Amino acid sequence: MPEYITVFIEPVTGSTVAQVAIIAVLLLILLDVAFGCGNALMQHTFSSEKMRAGMAHKAAELGFILVGIICDACLLGGFDLGFAPVLMGICLYLALMEVASLLETFALMNPQLHDSPLFKLLESVEKGGANVSD
Repeated sequence: MPEYITVFIEPVTGSTVAQVAIIAVLLLILLDVAFGCGNALMQHTFSSEKMRAGMAHKAAELGFILVGIICDACLLGGFDLGFAPVLMGICLYLALMEVASLLETFALMNPQLHDSPLFKLLESVEKGGANVSD
């Protein structure tokens, strides 16, 4: 394979950490879609329009990962940092975003979770660090 092509796949093929990060994001995306559909069916609010919008959002996340791979290929090809900082940052951001989305869905599916201490803590963080005992 030509060197100029190999450099674009090296950030993923040459790093087990990058492979695990990408697989983790993909699994979280699949879980988010599955639980989101399950919740919509449970609440009788399933909408193909919302589903299309959600799938477009997920496609944009995959595009974001591809941009990270390309950016890191440029860095590794020119500067050879030895790791993929852009891709790993993107994967971390997307994983956290998917976990937050899953937690929101879980709270909608089970109102008892929404009233739990963990969710109250998360709400206080979201509101800017308000006191949990408020």
